[in-house]
Amino acid sequence: MAQAQTFTSKNDDLILGFRKNTPYTENYEVVVDIGQASNYFNLVVGTSVPVPGFSASQLSPGSFASLNNLSWSVFGGYAGSSYPGYVNNTLWLTVPRANNAVRSSDALRLDYSLQQAVKAKMSDIVGGSSGAGFISQALGASNQFNTASLVRESIATYGTHILSVWMSGVVNPTQGTLNDSWPSSEPNAGNLEVTTPGSFTSGSVRSDLYEVRPLTTGNGTTVVDPHTGTSGLAWYIGYFEFKSNGTMTFTRELASTAPAAVTLNVARTNNVSTISFGSASSLTYKLCFTNSAGLGAAVSTWPSLPGTISGDGTTKSFQDTTTDPVRFYRVLEQ
Repeated sequence: MAQAQTFTSKNDDLILGFRKNTPYTENYEVVVDIGQASNYFNLVVGTSVPVPGFSASQLSPGSFASLNNLSWSVFGGYAGSSYPGYVNNTLWLTVPRANNAVRSSDALRLDYSLQQAVKAKMSDIVGGSSGAGFISQALGASNQFNTASLVRESIATYGTHILSVWMSGVVNPTQGTLNDSWPSSEPNAGNLEVTTPGSFTSGSVRSDLYEVRPLTTGNGTTVVDPHTGTSGLAWYIGYFEFKSNGTMTFTRELASTAPAAVTLNVARTNNVSTISFGSASSLTYKLCFTNSAGLGAAVSTWPSLPGTISGDGTTKSFQDTTTDPVRFYRVLEQ
């Protein structure tokens, strides 16, 4: 115990935080470094893995009397140049599920300065000038498990440097909104945390992981997410699942909903029209067309090109060769 390792965190690591909120507050809060964000978004779709650096023994009876009423979230922010093509102030964070079987609403993307404010709150928890200097160095012997990935914070001893200082909301301290820097307009009123039931003896709770690239760069240039092909909603990566036995896994998934406000872009070269659009994973698309006379008819009755295109979150294109002087297009999801 006297030589226990201190907490360490690297740029682009994801942080897993556990706490109990009023009226269920106990003696400790827990922060776990669960490794690089790339370890999660680079997983093969359909893969489920145990969350590294974390074990059930770290929670109960080690840190909490039980797993009941336990609030947790995952978050991290991009800094530096370790991931080519990434814009600074890209965020990774969880959006809780209200129903395990239904994915949460997609997180919004914010402009550069707003996401910078959110990332600053995340950094303060483990790597900022105000918080992490204390957590990662002055805390000394971090925990009885002698692991550098875990900090068990005593609320009585370190009351001004615990997870809740930076995670809890200003308006509502029982919500994990990073001091209200993650907007209330976000899914679940901006709350990143999901909370286990009051009697968590069976089953599990899930929370969805999103990559949130800023809408703009620092100089105001629009950022198109290469995964979705749009400047719309955040990119869905997969979900964390915390089970009543204290274990946690991450499952890499494909998004199952289309990007918002999809716009068709049409380019014409000689007799070939190229119709481009942002696709969504797990959906297929077909191209329908008509002339002016057919605009009053249902799209389902329009002619369509043979074949379909499978979406994968990137920009896709149909090509239509025609000598018609006027042609209208619709891309339909299937």
